[in-house]
Amino acid sequence: MITLRIAELLAERNISKTQFAEMMGVKKQNVNLLIETNNIQKLEQIAEVLGVNFSDLIIDNNQPQDELNGFVEYKGIVHRIRTKEDLENLCKSIE
Repeated sequence: MITLRIAELLAERNISKTQFAEMMGVKKQNVNLLIETNNIQKLEQIAEVLGVNFSDLIIDNNQPQDELNGFVEYKGIVHRIRTKEDLENLCKSIE
């Protein structure tokens, strides 16, 4: 699974959860679910609302990039692939 930086991006921009809920058109009580979503369409919407690239939601540019690095969406869930083992495990889980 992937690790999201949405809460970090909100903090960097001084955007409260209440403000974020308004920006996304959701109720305040649903913000935590939104911050932890793995739904590709929601992540794309969040990136657009925050004015960032999709990868900025996921990748910390301060960290060194692994040799194998990518994302695979399967049945609406985004999986981060950093190693050959990650890819093999994902393939096994969908066989």
